[in-house]
Amino acid sequence: MTEKNQNQERRKYYRIDDSVIFNYRIVHENQHDSDLSKHQQDVSAAFEMADLFGQINQQMRTTLGRIGERSADIAAYLKNLDRKIDLLVEMNLFKENQSSLQSRRKINLGAGGLSFGTDEKLKQGTLLAIDMILSTALTCLHLTGRVIMVTKGTDNDYPYRISIGFTDISDIEEDQIIKHTLRLQSEQLRANKSK
Repeated sequence: MTEKNQNQERRKYYRIDDSVIFNYRIVHENQHDSDLSKHQQDVSAAFEMADLFGQINQQMRTTLGRIGERSADIAAYLKNLDRKIDLLVEMNLFKENQSSLQSRRKINLGAGGLSFGTDEKLKQGTLLAIDMILSTALTCLHLTGRVIMVTKGTDNDYPYRISIGFTDISDIEEDQIIKHTLRLQSEQLRANKSK
């Protein structure tokens, strides 16, 4: 295995705690692709809006970096404005329960899968359809995964902790998750240095 492939493998299994807009539902083995497609249409308007904002954020990131080189205060101000806009987008997603997406939920995420707390005790092997919006670039993902482990919850919010492994994840989706986790790690390291 080349050094590049080894680095990609290591990053694939790197995991980070995060808070994301998240929803899941059980997919029954006899369920048709059209049912999954209908579910994705139900959340597609919310995803389209968040995805558009995410694309704009990506375009602005380079410019914001150049502004930060000239003035840290202006860059900090613009970052805070951007956070306010992201909050408005999030509020709009859930206004009057128009979206089946849930508000933010704490998860542990890696390119190979994720874990999250839930009230529902799922069986090992259960197939799930997952919709989530990652915070760093408002990246919208529709994924499927199988429950690989169910444990007792460690926090008071949920009695069960579900671990899933992604199935049929594309290289693009995997890359988006890896970039998200690396960006979050970088932000956390910067925040720790400034303390």
